[in-house]
Amino acid sequence: MSLLKTIGRLVPDPVVEVFHRPTVRYSNHFFAMQRLFGYTARELLLFNAMQFVAMNRVPGDYLEFGVFEGDNFVAAYHLAKSLSLNEMRFHAFDSFDGLPEIAGVDAGGFRHFREGEFRSDAEKFRQNVASKGVDPARLTITPGWFDQVLNDRTKELLKISEAAVVFIDCDLYESTVPILEFITDYVREGTVIIFDDWFCFRGNPDRGEQRAFREWLQRHSDIKATELFRFGWQHNSFVMQR
Repeated sequence: MSLLKTIGRLVPDPVVEVFHRPTVRYSNHFFAMQRLFGYTARELLLFNAMQFVAMNRVPGDYLEFGVFEGDNFVAAYHLAKSLSLNEMRFHAFDSFDGLPEIAGVDAGGFRHFREGEFRSDAEKFRQNVASKGVDPARLTITPGWFDQVLNDRTKELLKISEAAVVFIDCDLYESTVPILEFITDYVREGTVIIFDDWFCFRGNPDRGEQRAFREWLQRHSDIKATELFRFGWQHNSFVMQR
């Protein structure tokens, strides 16, 4: 069970209030809760990524593609806050219409997902993350299909200079391709890219996020990737060099 979900139901109010307190006090309670309840695989991955960024002083923002109702996004925000990554901004991207039609290389063979799965609502996402302490001044939300909104116009609006952590949770090859092209300009030495669904499609490297990442690296020979952390049965992450 998610640490953040657990806190809301099992921990007395004074501890819940810690999400609105200064960073140091929040951090002490946060790690006490970690020892008591444990993290989910995603939260472990995020914690290690944020810790890597903090210890190596990697500048930049947090970008999450496929945010659903915001639980993972909230965890990323508070983990960054607990590590005093106070300059980091947080960018959410989602169609909020669920997954698109399963097409191309992901359409054949074992089907891990279905069209419309993970449908959510942008306003519900905004309310969820606000109710759990995410500072709206550090938040941007970009709704829409990735192949339509991940473009130069969006870059002008968001004014991202570099990415410290990128969390890709879009499940499909066709969705991952435009994400990777979009973040190319933001990748620096030390940028961490997390893939939530790396081993989906029964781990087939010619489908899903694995294939998109391999082809992206082939197109951009100046970018190198080193596996960083792997958690659970589906998640993987890489630190980039450029």
